[in-house]
Amino acid sequence: MLTNENCASVLVVSITPRNVDGSVDLEGARSNVRFLGEQGVDIVMPMCGTGLVYDATLEEFEAVTGAFMDAAAGSDMQVVPGIGPGYGRSLEMGHIARSLNVDGVMIMPIVGPASARGVRQGLQSIAEKVGLPTILYQRRLDIMPVDQVIELCRVDEVVGLKYAVDDIASFERIVDVAAGDAAMICGMAEDPCLDYLAKGAVGFSSGMANFVPLMSLEILQNFIDGNRGEAERLRQLMVPFEDFRGENAARYSGSLLHAAMNQAGLAGGPVIPFAEDVAADDLPRLKAMLDLLFAENYKLLAVNAAAIQSA
Repeated sequence: MLTNENCASVLVVSITPRNVDGSVDLEGARSNVRFLGEQGVDIVMPMCGTGLVYDATLEEFEAVTGAFMDAAAGSDMQVVPGIGPGYGRSLEMGHIARSLNVDGVMIMPIVGPASARGVRQGLQSIAEKVGLPTILYQRRLDIMPVDQVIELCRVDEVVGLKYAVDDIASFERIVDVAAGDAAMICGMAEDPCLDYLAKGAVGFSSGMANFVPLMSLEILQNFIDGNRGEAERLRQLMVPFEDFRGENAARYSGSLLHAAMNQAGLAGGPVIPFAEDVAADDLPRLKAMLDLLFAENYKLLAVNAAAIQSA
């Protein structure tokens, strides 16, 4: 089961590969998980925002999460799906996840009407009723204010907080009080991860790690080892892709990852509504970015292989 200590890692927020007709590509999902395991990833998170869980059916949630569990069986990889959004859907997905023997869950951000007191009660209720190690997802300070997040981190089932608010001062306040209760995770991927690691995060979530996992893993390892310059070099290589994802109100936030997976020879396929696929006119720009990223990931793979061989 997922623990606080396990969260000191790169949490790969996995895409949901799909076939041309929009159905989930379960064999592709298994293949993607095996690829990540071979690259050294130890936590995969299906059916989160990057996996477009908001628009998936419960049947798809069960099938995809089950495929991840199948592929991870016999390895050290842990499977931590997202559940939600909303109270009832979180409970439904949580019970499905529990029946599949997942290692933990992450409660997705609330998107409907909500108040701070209601969210405080609801998140604790979900965590307790699902009864699995739980990562909270902090995206809004208005309905998840600092003091209440600190209280939630003390809930027995809560092992981690994925913090995705552009407010590092509030993050520091949470870390100062709650870091001993729950693992602090930077939830905004590689772009700001070093700043948050320096302020107490023990790991970070990543979408790009779906296709260049060694780059993300090496950023974290170099930071831990005190090689901030190398960590920053790798981060800078990844920022243009993240910026592309964020353009035009994050028009390609999910689909750019699908397109990158296709270019990498992994399972990506189309996205489903309400997202849209990358336009043909934007693919050359994407390819130019990916050529650099794939070359760097390959170099890291070769270096690691040589190190293992000489050990």
